[in-house]
Amino acid sequence: CPACQTACHYRKSRIEEDFQPSSLAAPHKGPVKLGQYDVAIVMRKVGTMWKESGYYPGTRVPSLRSDTWILAIVEDGIRHYSWEEWVPTLESLKEGPFVEATLSWRDVDSQLKRQRDIELKKFNDRVRQFYLEKYGEKVLVEWRDSQDTPIPEEIFRRFFFRRRNEEEVQSKSDGLSRDSELVFRTQDGQPIGITTEKPSYVVAWEPETGGLMGNQIVDTTSAQISLLPGTKYLVRIASNDGPGSFPIEIDTRPSSVQVWRIKKNIQTFYPLAAIAGAAAATIVLMMSLYIKRALRKKTVVDEEEV
Repeated sequence: CPACQTACHYRKSRIEEDFQPSSLAAPHKGPVKLGQYDVAIVMRKVGTMWKESGYYPGTRVPSLRSDTWILAIVEDGIRHYSWEEWVPTLESLKEGPFVEATLSWRDVDSQLKRQRDIELKKFNDRVRQFYLEKYGEKVLVEWRDSQDTPIPEEIFRRFFFRRRNEEEVQSKSDGLSRDSELVFRTQDGQPIGITTEKPSYVVAWEPETGGLMGNQIVDTTSAQISLLPGTKYLVRIASNDGPGSFPIEIDTRPSSVQVWRIKKNIQTFYPLAAIAGAAAATIVLMMSLYIKRALRKKTVVDEEEV
């Protein structure tokens, strides 16, 4: 087919050059969209490294999975699609000639874990729905024919869901497989394939409506950038080791900065502080009622003596 020939020709005639992933724009969410003569390069994550997995023409659009990163070679440049949807956190905004924005991305692993848990739950729900639709009625009819008592939860879970001991065996095997990857070590005790070099990140920002872009290279999981006031920016964390983060919006207009500060103060208002304040108010109220009652009682006694 012409599309397959396009992918094959691109694979054979491409010009090898170093292309830094950090220079890409923000990634897109799935599903992947390709034109008829576009080419998709599928990268698969093996351990902590991304490896080239295959080339696909526009007529065979690859699916975006948790271990894939897809770069689409299109007519107007390169687009990339990432399953890993994480964003940096805006820690503070300081007004001045430039708006100083402080960002951090220390919770990337927890963000990705929440995303995997959600995807796993959706997958399990689809599996349960499939088995319920295919076998559920048959099991319930056979059970009702045998006796009129309700179907026990144990039997229901044993038929439709994986047993607990199987889950324990699977978790143990996963733990062994993870441990087995760290058997081969270098002379200084470091696992093979793991470098001690600190990863570097590129904090990239651009106006929402387009315009002058900026970036800053850091080797930590936090950074402070200077932005022009009165502009909406899209800020993301890029990396040469993967697709990087999705962008967040930072509005440097004075009114928006004030609103952000109010929201931040509300978020940092801890529940324990609210409980402590309520308890203190209750104690003050009880003490005032006790003093008022004691004064009223003393007044009555004085009137009786008179």
